[in-house]
Amino acid sequence: MKEPFQGDFSIYVHIPFCEVKCGYCDFYSVPRGWEEFDLQEQYVACLLEEIDRRSVDFAGRIPQSIFFGGGTPSLLRPDLIAQILDRLRGHFLFDSTTEVTLETNPKTVDRHKLAEFRAIGINRISLGVQSFQDKFLQLMGRIHSGAEAQKTLADAYAAGFSNVSLDLIHSLPGQTLAEWQADLEMALSLAPQHLSCYNLTIESGTPFEVWHRQGRIKLPVEDEQANQLLWTRERLAMAGYPSYEISNFSRPGFESVHNRNYWRYGEYLGFGAGAASFCRGQTHGSAPTRTQLFGIRSLNARDLNGYIQGSCKIEEDRINDRMAQGEFVMLGFRTREGINLERFQVLFQSDFEVNFATTLEHLKRDELVFKPTDDQWNLTERGFLLADEVITHFLG
Repeated sequence: MKEPFQGDFSIYVHIPFCEVKCGYCDFYSVPRGWEEFDLQEQYVACLLEEIDRRSVDFAGRIPQSIFFGGGTPSLLRPDLIAQILDRLRGHFLFDSTTEVTLETNPKTVDRHKLAEFRAIGINRISLGVQSFQDKFLQLMGRIHSGAEAQKTLADAYAAGFSNVSLDLIHSLPGQTLAEWQADLEMALSLAPQHLSCYNLTIESGTPFEVWHRQGRIKLPVEDEQANQLLWTRERLAMAGYPSYEISNFSRPGFESVHNRNYWRYGEYLGFGAGAASFCRGQTHGSAPTRTQLFGIRSLNARDLNGYIQGSCKIEEDRINDRMAQGEFVMLGFRTREGINLERFQVLFQSDFEVNFATTLEHLKRDELVFKPTDDQWNLTERGFLLADEVITHFLG
């Protein structure tokens, strides 16, 4: 059988340091205190050791992207990022054409620091703006102002970046459609190559969850959230940023290579405290009676001190065929590409339309999915608004 999509492989590096923990954020991060104990150097030394130790199993793989996430990776000195990239080059083959992204907080960089990042091989900046309106930035706990976000984008262009993405959040507590429209229009006036426009989600364990439960913050009603999403899709399409995933929009050719690998159910190797990895397993037997461990998802413990002390536990989740098919559908339906039938067949050695015949018939009747080509299934516009509900029909 054809070896399935060996080129779908990316690398993720987690930098957990941040200045302040934002009220909505559930990513692993360590706010303040770390800068007093030279933890940046210690952490990077441990990252280099982990790269040496775990890259052996992925020898010969060529990453299509490298992504520095966090936390706030732009807090790291450029020379430390350079050490990480150099060590990765010792194990993996990549060059200046490989997408290398650095998540960046506007408050943590200036034109000089951005130029240093560009010089060491970072070629894509993901700028965490979230809003250009100071009242919403303060509500979220962001440390930058709207004016600083605008200046940072100009500095990124001046530093030589030609691939810049802006992150924005809509459906914030108390936010009206007009206020969201003002944020998006400001973003468009700055002409980034890519926009990620996320609907605020109240995540468990965050300050926003506590405040929401206490009634201190209230989200816009569902109809208002849907209006903001629909207007976003229409406005950005008209401006030359078609949607290629529910929350992501870009000029043609500037889609995020790294995120597309996730959505296509590709493999990835994560380094650092709290980083996740996914590797496909091996098939035993033949369909439909075969037994298979489809893949293993592993997660480094969210423990900075443990990671530095060398006792960072890795948790593993073994993914069987049925779970993997559901995850493949969940990710695929979020994208403009939808469910590619050939890809499904190659990955699972089974037929998507046979496996989910009853479900597809039901969803098609309700005008939630459609088949634009012989080899593809997609969500309708109505389906995008109800994507979470649609996807539950494929999980189990």
